[in-house]
Amino acid sequence: MKWLIILVLGIVIALTILAALPFASGHAEDEAAPIFGVKIPAGYRDWRLISVAHEEGTLNDLRAILGNDVAITASREGKLPFPDGTIIARLAWSYDPLEESSKAFGRLQSFVAGPPKNGIQFMVKDSRPIRLDRRLGLRSI
Repeated sequence: MKWLIILVLGIVIALTILAALPFASGHAEDEAAPIFGVKIPAGYRDWRLISVAHEEGTLNDLRAILGNDVAITASREGKLPFPDGTIIARLAWSYDPLEESSKAFGRLQSFVAGPPKNGIQFMVKDSRPIRLDRRLGLRSI
C-alpha cells in the first residue's frame, strides 16, 4: 500500500512539472515585455562567444559576451563602429574561489564561475532616430 501512495505521488509531481514547462521556458525569451521597444532576442544563449571578462570591485563577476551573426562578423573584421543590427549580450556569473586550489597550493589560486548573477544586458545598435513621445506612448501638446 505504501509503494502505491509513493507511485501516485511521483506521477502527480511529474505531471505538474511537465504541465509547467511550457510556461517557464517560454517566458524568458518569447513573451518578455519589450524594454524601450526592444524585445529579448530568441535563442540568444546559442550565439557565439565574442569575449570573456572578469569584473572586479563590488561586482566581482565573470562575464561572457555573446553576439548575433552581425556582431560576430563585425568583430572578426574589426568594423568600428558596429553596424546596425548588431546585438551583443552580456551574461554574468559570480567569481568564486575554488577551495581545492587552496588545499593543493596552500593558498587560493584558482577561481571558477559560480551561480549566475541576475540580469542579462543587451546592446542593440540601431541608428534610426528615436521618437520618445511615440516609444513612451505620450501625446504631443
